[in-house]
Amino acid sequence: MNVLHVGPKNFPPNHGGVEKVVYDLVMGMDQAASHVLTEWENDSPWPRAQVLQRGILKAVRQIRQYCRDQSIDVVHLHKESFTPHALLLSLKGVKCVLTVHGCGWRLARWPLHYRVAIFLMDWLACLWGPDVVFVGQRDWRLFKRLSFFRPVHFIPNGVNGDRHPPASPKTGIVYLGRLSPEKNIEGLARAAESSGVPLDLYGPFDKHDPGFRKAVLKLLQGCTHVRWRGAVSFDKVRQTIAGYRAFVNPSFSEGLPVSVLEAAAEGLYLILSDIAPHRLLGFPACSYVDPSRISFADVPWDLLDGEGNCEHVKTAFSLDGMIQAYRDIYEGTA
Repeated sequence: MNVLHVGPKNFPPNHGGVEKVVYDLVMGMDQAASHVLTEWENDSPWPRAQVLQRGILKAVRQIRQYCRDQSIDVVHLHKESFTPHALLLSLKGVKCVLTVHGCGWRLARWPLHYRVAIFLMDWLACLWGPDVVFVGQRDWRLFKRLSFFRPVHFIPNGVNGDRHPPASPKTGIVYLGRLSPEKNIEGLARAAESSGVPLDLYGPFDKHDPGFRKAVLKLLQGCTHVRWRGAVSFDKVRQTIAGYRAFVNPSFSEGLPVSVLEAAAEGLYLILSDIAPHRLLGFPACSYVDPSRISFADVPWDLLDGEGNCEHVKTAFSLDGMIQAYRDIYEGTA
């Protein structure tokens, strides 16, 4: 079976949860010959990786031509922003799977007309066209009711449950992922600095907002407790996380964050924004903070024991389970 994955920013991944899911599917599914079209240009060692053209119509034409040239059986589009592509490809008879890693229409700060348009496209995709997969339980429950008799799928992201021994005694807290306004990095840095909490930030800045990068770097110049450590090679992410006591993710909206699962698998205590997607994860060793007014006042600093999170990852967010679920969908779609 030939599967074309469309939508990761880069391959191999660079701190992005979507990119990590694509990587795990490509590397973990021996039965499929996997191809990748990335959003960003990169020197990928993968022999079947190309860069996706900009613009919906150009991208759709490229995908269709690629399918003809490479005898692709299933096109797997990742992220909600590729819903229009999935609908157009389905109209042309291309077998598609669309994974929605988070619903952008839930972001209240976006213009209302934009949110309505995105919601309607998601709904249309659930009613007709691609096989739609949601990684967030809340999103899946909603569209399961709205799709009437057509099934939509719920496949939570999964991670490897094996732990990495820390190179030194655990200390401080860490954020690891893409640095973007949606993750509320500025609010996080201010909260950590004002509380005197040692915080290390890892990851690349989102390329869509260069002004945000400048604002964050200017803020960090005046911080003594918060440091940006830069990007980490994808194969060093887990062992980097393992050296900290707690992992923080104060984002305004999420689907199912892979970085949170990886931190939990390493036995870290979790400090997450108080949003439904985080609450539904059900981690036993976790504190929740208001993402609009981040405060660490209620975090039990003397009791940061995340051991219970390890077993929860193994049972609820298995990597093998995720790969098998997608394999079943591919075989049913093709």
